[in-house]
Amino acid sequence: MPKIYSAVKLPETAVKIIKDQNIELDMHDELTTPKTEVIIDRVKGADGLITGVNVQAPAEVIQANTGLKVIANVGSGFNNIDIDEANKHNIAVTNTPVHESVASTAELAVTLMLALSRRVLPGHEMAVKNEFDGWQVMGYLGGNQVVDKTLAIVGFGQIGQYIGKIAQAFNMKLLYVDHEEKDTELDATKVSLEEALKEADYVITQVNYNETSHHLFSKKEFEQMKESAYFINTARGGVVDESALIDALKNKQIQAAALDVHEEEPHINEELAKLDNVILTPHIGNDTYEARNKMAEVAADQAVKALTDTELDYQVNK
Repeated sequence: MPKIYSAVKLPETAVKIIKDQNIELDMHDELTTPKTEVIIDRVKGADGLITGVNVQAPAEVIQANTGLKVIANVGSGFNNIDIDEANKHNIAVTNTPVHESVASTAELAVTLMLALSRRVLPGHEMAVKNEFDGWQVMGYLGGNQVVDKTLAIVGFGQIGQYIGKIAQAFNMKLLYVDHEEKDTELDATKVSLEEALKEADYVITQVNYNETSHHLFSKKEFEQMKESAYFINTARGGVVDESALIDALKNKQIQAAALDVHEEEPHINEELAKLDNVILTPHIGNDTYEARNKMAEVAADQAVKALTDTELDYQVNK
């Protein structure tokens, strides 16, 4: 009987997909990340491996079982897997760029943009402390509307374009930064990063994380932004030099920032957490029932297809 080792706890709907095909499932059954040595030990007897963006699959894990047919990653990204090592052994690697995940992450990016701009957290704090003295014409908290403003989206893939689609409802001028011209129905203009930063009222980064995008946003980039600009990162933590961001916020080089992903994840930068012009969330971009369940189901389906010699839908290393 073929066997799959899942290094992530799967929902019952995904478990059923595997068991209905009479495939044995050995699953990490806790909401924790197994240590590398545990993954190495348990993957040895498996034909397929299911990982998540929280689970690293470096060369040493792959070398523990070079006979694997597939590594199915729960997540649209796959920088947690050593693709070069997988290629050496003809191991298929798949991801889960499903609509539900794309939509959920885009929703959160726009939510953070709105919450920052309308100063939702300071308003909430005022209300719960019962410090609201009543409506006054000049009694504003200093929020800004996003309607008619300029949004720069850095990384214009599926999620970036979905963010743009939602932003159109606010009549925002759309700029995008990407290594290639995108064929899109959106009224969006491709510009350089420098042009985007100088013009944008809001910057949302949704780039893939790799050597090129590491610290894509650092001291120079924040200096190029408007003092009134807002910065939102829903991509990967390593895209942002958090020390430079802290300096930019403290020095009023930009107005405010929101981060759903963090440079030393799962550790949250304590200096950022102390600032009152920052919103921090714990990597909840696609943390919806709809997205996470569908992602797990697709990963399970891809693993099953690999073990039953069926064509894969989301192989990233063809």
